[in-house]
Amino acid sequence: MDTPDPVTPLTPAEQAFVDTLNANWTREEVLARLQKDLQTAIEIELATIPIYLYTYYSLVRNNESGETISDAQLYANKAGGVIMSVAVEEMLHMSLSSNVLFSMGVAPQLYQQAPSAYPTGLPYHNPKGPIGPDGQTAVQIPLGKLGFEQLWHFLQIEYPEQWNAPPQDSNWDTIGQFYSYIRCLLSTAFLTDGDFQQGAWANAIQPENYSPNNVDTVYPDAGFDPWKPAPPAPTPGWADPVQGAAAAAVYPDYDDSHAGQTQLVAVQSIQDAATAIDTICDQGEGVPIPDVGPSPDDDQSKDEESHYVKFLTLQAQFADYAGTTEQRPLQPPAPADVIQPAITQADLLAAGVLVNMPDNPVAANYPPLYSDIANFCSACFQYMLIMTETIYRVPPANQKLFFNEGLHRSMIWVLDKYIRTIRQIPITSGTYAGTVMGPTFENVSLGLRVNSFAGLTDYGNKAIEAAKALIAEEDADEAGDKIAEALDHLNFAAEAAKIEKDGDLVSVLQNVIYYVGVAISKTSADGYPMHLPDVGQYWATA
Repeated sequence: MDTPDPVTPLTPAEQAFVDTLNANWTREEVLARLQKDLQTAIEIELATIPIYLYTYYSLVRNNESGETISDAQLYANKAGGVIMSVAVEEMLHMSLSSNVLFSMGVAPQLYQQAPSAYPTGLPYHNPKGPIGPDGQTAVQIPLGKLGFEQLWHFLQIEYPEQWNAPPQDSNWDTIGQFYSYIRCLLSTAFLTDGDFQQGAWANAIQPENYSPNNVDTVYPDAGFDPWKPAPPAPTPGWADPVQGAAAAAVYPDYDDSHAGQTQLVAVQSIQDAATAIDTICDQGEGVPIPDVGPSPDDDQSKDEESHYVKFLTLQAQFADYAGTTEQRPLQPPAPADVIQPAITQADLLAAGVLVNMPDNPVAANYPPLYSDIANFCSACFQYMLIMTETIYRVPPANQKLFFNEGLHRSMIWVLDKYIRTIRQIPITSGTYAGTVMGPTFENVSLGLRVNSFAGLTDYGNKAIEAAKALIAEEDADEAGDKIAEALDHLNFAAEAAKIEKDGDLVSVLQNVIYYVGVAISKTSADGYPMHLPDVGQYWATA
């Protein structure tokens, strides 16, 4: 049953700051600061999304069947589901902040607003925060594969707000303090509901466009029979000791993890805006429950864990956790459901459930041709941000179709498949030699928004040409191998020497070409366009 939470009352520290605002600020100052902070909120959430997605895509979640699933695969599946569940909620938080800002008549800015380089700090964060994996307090979050240290960085992002912490929108220690500042601005005497009716409510991102779980957030809690149908009703454990996939499935995000009637709120009042911000806090950034302090649960109606505790649960599975001396105020007890008490990053790599993507990759540092393949991934990410901005310009009757053809298609049928493809490409030379390709999530330019589909297409064509050139090199190598084999038979051993290559690389590169085509040019058999939508028509008058 969906049991939404009430908006959390102001803490004493928040109420004191509201009193100060009412006594010393003007309406104009409050409005300007609120609009500025909402744009910053968008950028904070946007900064975390590539970080979580990069680590998610370092995991291989499907290399064993349900009956033979190993402890390493169970852990990889859980880690993947949990990390994606947080990423999905961060996308929701970005949308909620965008909806509040749009309701005030200001267009949210996402395109090229992600961090320009990694590792990165979060916007306006205190540069010194909770102690990190290197024993230092600098908060610089990298793009990195899953490991004990990467999860430590995640904990720095999601560090819980302390009870009665002062609201701060700069030099803040926790994201909760930043949103606390916004809560206070919303609670001043200067604002009216009319301030949140400056953008058409029907053009905001609508609630039906959000779902808390998808195939990438779900994970099994134990081995299961993948061929067993879902039972019509719960059965006692003794009746059938082998559970099916439906019984083993865990859904880390709950439907009632929000304030108000829906998780995604289209805003048209102060109450709507406060509800949107409170949902963000409930789900991980943490307004403390009054008179209790920070809670391990993210809301009062049930037991979904906060982002911080979700990541702490994953970190506790690592062997390094038992010996750590890190200090966390009011730290929850070590999780009890430790699947693999002595797991290491090396174990995951050896088990084939973790791929060795480089830390903080930059496309320019990949070998020639590989950089063009990496740049298309970043271009697709930037186009997703432009399509998100475009939603507010699409006629309401067409929003659902645009959302499905744009955001869902780009995320599920292009970016997801493209990253899973390029991570099969080994890097044999240069800065990242010995690793495999990973996405770089760079702020590449697609030009003006009105021409951005042409910009995406240009990056796509370069990626296709790069893949074709690499295929040609592979074909030449294969021909050389045949000549070398013949020479070897003639005892010309020196001439027969050759470089070992991945025999499947050609098919991987062919998949690169296919998924680029899905994004920029794919059509159905009858000529119906199936590529991402060209947003130019919506920006022609911008």
